[in-house]
Amino acid sequence: MRLFFLTFLLALSCTKTSPLNTDAAGIRLLDVNMELSHLTEIQWSVGLKKDSSVSQSFTFILGLPKVTQSDLDRLTELKNVDAWIVRVIAQRGSTTQDLGSLYTYFKPKKFLRGHGNGTPSSAAIKVYYAAAYPSERFRFFKCPAFGHNKKISNMKIMGEKKNFDIVIGQVTSYAEKSQLVELSPSSFNGGHSLMGNYFIEIAPYDSKNKVIHGPFNRLGEYVEVASEESVHVPSCTGVHPERD
Repeated sequence: MRLFFLTFLLALSCTKTSPLNTDAAGIRLLDVNMELSHLTEIQWSVGLKKDSSVSQSFTFILGLPKVTQSDLDRLTELKNVDAWIVRVIAQRGSTTQDLGSLYTYFKPKKFLRGHGNGTPSSAAIKVYYAAAYPSERFRFFKCPAFGHNKKISNMKIMGEKKNFDIVIGQVTSYAEKSQLVELSPSSFNGGHSLMGNYFIEIAPYDSKNKVIHGPFNRLGEYVEVASEESVHVPSCTGVHPERD
């Protein structure tokens, strides 16, 4: 699976690029096409004999804006914008939660041997249940922490693919700590239940000064986790999560 993510992160797309337009009205990236794909549930074998299965997380691939390197260089020269910043928003009923953000450089600092040094065309995003999120150690528990016994039973990509313009406009401070997209999926804590809708928003970012240049744009597509079920794990009844 790691090789699968690496391929998506560094592969260059051959589809149509979005042009950078500068005129009296300002600077904007036109007709941006981004989409979600490869939505996958990650299962977790649990129980003292690993005899039950619950959900650990779900992952999906986010396609990043397709822009020529010359236009990206120009954007950096004009506005010091050197990255995209993406945030993950969870909507559960009337409650909205910002799960966090990630950013990806136009020119990544690290490359794999055998791959080019072009702009990443995709980012992998992973949303964990709280019982698995804190550390790798938590994910090795035979009986998950916090009594986790949930399994996703229905999830899909919803909404519609809609192109949009990214306006390079007013500068706003963005003090929230963001994850740098590298070669593995960016991880977020979805909580004790993952039911809800997960939206993706993107903005142009100056990583050095930690400011965004313009408003966040929300993709038309989103991930819906419509239902989850409780799984009975007999061997974990009354067992401390850290028991071997």
